[in-house]
Amino acid sequence: MDNPLVSIIVPVYNVETYLSQCLDSLQHQSYTNIEVIVIDDGSKDNSWSVLQKYVVDKRFCCISQNNQGVSKARNKGLDLAKGEYIMFVDADDWLEPDTIEECVKAVSGSGADVCMFDYMREFRGRSERRALFGQSQTFSEEACRSLQCRMVGPIGKELAVPQTLDSFATIWGKLYRRAVVADIQFVDLKIIGTAEDTLFNCFAFLHVRKVVYLHVPYYHYRKYNTSAETKRYKSDLWLRWNNLFEYMRQSVTTEKAEKALSNRIALSIIGLGLNECMSGKSFFQKRKQLAVILEQPHYRVAYKNLELKYFPIHWKVFFLCAKYRFYGLLLVLLTCIKRLIG
Repeated sequence: MDNPLVSIIVPVYNVETYLSQCLDSLQHQSYTNIEVIVIDDGSKDNSWSVLQKYVVDKRFCCISQNNQGVSKARNKGLDLAKGEYIMFVDADDWLEPDTIEECVKAVSGSGADVCMFDYMREFRGRSERRALFGQSQTFSEEACRSLQCRMVGPIGKELAVPQTLDSFATIWGKLYRRAVVADIQFVDLKIIGTAEDTLFNCFAFLHVRKVVYLHVPYYHYRKYNTSAETKRYKSDLWLRWNNLFEYMRQSVTTEKAEKALSNRIALSIIGLGLNECMSGKSFFQKRKQLAVILEQPHYRVAYKNLELKYFPIHWKVFFLCAKYRFYGLLLVLLTCIKRLIG
């Protein structure tokens, strides 16, 4: 097919401030054979009103539903999608005008199942590029197995930058051949807490036989939406992440991937610790909760097997605190990280 239909799925929840920029970037793509499936997941602001100006474009399908969560909104979009290719865009982000055109060219020319590309992290007043690799390249079927393992977690030298744990595993920043993802569903965040996109890719990449990567930042990822899911404290996140690890284990098919999952468990104290920093609890209550999390058997095993030699010194100190149960110092370090990232 020379001009394949591309389905773009956009879940929406209380993003009226940013929604027009997102949808304008889709409406003005240089590649025009698209359908944009927008699922308003029970927004309480004026998001639905913003959407009304786009329904005159026949390529836009805007649906309103009672609030069910981002996973069910995306699943609804997958059910409705008719395109040969699928792309996910978050409603507070946006694309460069030639994104879809270049992605379609890349997959059509290479026969790839997925096109991956770089993105810009957009802060207030500044932008920061996040490159996945050093140059554009194509990944063979064997190399795709390593990519799938990377979705599960980092191993070896990949541990050197633990703060980029899920940079490879976002569902945005990719164009998927529909056949690869047609039978995969997003798991509800009420069950797994976060990282539904990472989990989705852990299973999707089991079926991927070729990937083309474009060393170009086509996607703009907004980092200052204070209403975003990642900005809210979740009291039971550590329990939900235990569920997440069990779901991920179902995608583990090699010893290498098993090690990657163990490393993910060890590194997860960064996210869980930052979540506790948002709790409003006292220092001692936060310290106690860190102890509850890290005394779990799967964490003790993960730290026993974690190879500290790959970390730069500051992260080595951090994970030594987790390994040897220096919970007070660990909390101090987490508080410093929280202040640094804002």
